[in-house]
Amino acid sequence: MAFAALTEDKESLQALAFALRQDKGKDIIYSELENAMMDYSALPSSVKKSCGIDESKLKNRFANWVNLGKPDDIQSWINSSVWVANAVIKSSYIKGSNYIFYNTIGDKIFRKAFKEIAKDISKNAKNSVVKRVYGSMSQGTGDKWNPADVIAIKKDKSDSIIKEMENYMNGKSVSSKHVKEIKEQNKKLKKIGSSNKSFHLVEDMNMLYGYNQFVDKHYKSGDCLPISLKKVIGTKKELKAEITPNVKIKNFDHKESKGIEDSLKLDIEIGEVQYLDSNAKCIVKFSIAGEIGHKMDIRGFQSGLNNDVQMQLQKGSAANHGKATLGVFQLITQLSGGMRAINLQRNQLRKLFPKKRIPTGKGHMFTHYDVFVDYVSKVKGDFSKQTFNRDLQLWVRYLDFLSGGDHKFNTSIKTISKLYDKNPKDAAKWLKNKVQSYEVGSVIDKDQTQIKEIIKTNIMKSIYSQAASLGFRIFADGKITDYMTSSSYLKVGG
Repeated sequence: MAFAALTEDKESLQALAFALRQDKGKDIIYSELENAMMDYSALPSSVKKSCGIDESKLKNRFANWVNLGKPDDIQSWINSSVWVANAVIKSSYIKGSNYIFYNTIGDKIFRKAFKEIAKDISKNAKNSVVKRVYGSMSQGTGDKWNPADVIAIKKDKSDSIIKEMENYMNGKSVSSKHVKEIKEQNKKLKKIGSSNKSFHLVEDMNMLYGYNQFVDKHYKSGDCLPISLKKVIGTKKELKAEITPNVKIKNFDHKESKGIEDSLKLDIEIGEVQYLDSNAKCIVKFSIAGEIGHKMDIRGFQSGLNNDVQMQLQKGSAANHGKATLGVFQLITQLSGGMRAINLQRNQLRKLFPKKRIPTGKGHMFTHYDVFVDYVSKVKGDFSKQTFNRDLQLWVRYLDFLSGGDHKFNTSIKTISKLYDKNPKDAAKWLKNKVQSYEVGSVIDKDQTQIKEIIKTNIMKSIYSQAASLGFRIFADGKITDYMTSSSYLKVGG
């Protein structure tokens, strides 16, 4: 049976590569990491003590990955891990050679502290908007505050640093002083702002602000480095010549209010919105600071029917910006003044389905996936096997509305009907993904006039900031409000 590597396997492999490279003191090669995977128990204690992974689980999984994994998969991940380790360990960000490279503390302590802080803010914030933002952002993994996959901590500092993380996670750190610090930063930001643009940090995020400064302090000293990883892929020419590809290393410095100050420089322009007739998704092209090739790929990322589409922001084929959910997109659209676009969608559905109520989703006002689940699970009812074929033309007319007429009616009818003949569930899933992705795309389509172009651009800036782990901030004509700023980290690869 083939071995399928999990995220934990890949992140732990990188931690192992870091530990090997640190112990050796010079560049490691492919065979050294492969041998370490095949016989982890035989590694020197100096390597294992620097590798903060779940050894009892991973040593067998490493061996199985080498022996039973797909050759291309294991080769590409070993190569990437070797290249990243060699580049990072000799960089100026690593200070000395006495680090533990942790995968184990990420979700359990480091990111969980962010989640617990967010939950606390969502319950106790004075501002109702802040409550809503943090209620939404406390969901999921918590990696939008800091997307670190491996955390490098100095051995002699690890106990105290991890203990402080736990204090923040358990609400034991003092937060009153952080309110004062935020007020001071807002005074500073007033001086930085111009006549047509101002900045503001919300004071309710005082504990998060404190945790961010704690992370930044140790990041700057080199005592604790959160490292976000993206797979490094070599070209055929580089692999054949055994040339190490260039490994991108980017420093995200979010000390105090620097993150929101940097947001003023965010120059995003929305390009073409592609409504793909024969594909169950929508693509929004955009440029950053004039650099084309960026896109927001809106589609279903899960195999089941009972889930929403998501937005993956990327450059080319590399998913290097991150993802956003429908709930986050809806919240950003509302706070940016773009709800008219979504309200017009709901009006159109009422016209198309005058005798039915189209339910909205969980935490958003886009079409609920339950509609499409019912089409294949219920025999009778408003949305059922009995009504699917009759409703299909109405849904395709809705797609035509969402795309501003940039949609081939007959192509979708034929595609869905063909899928339905083979497997009704596949047809319902295709239609669900199509409807939700078009609903998102139409909101920021520059060729449509539901909302002003500046609002669409502001929505795109906010979605990019959130997906790329820069923070949750709302861009308005005269003000940028930072509701949730991310902490400092090192982004490697991609």
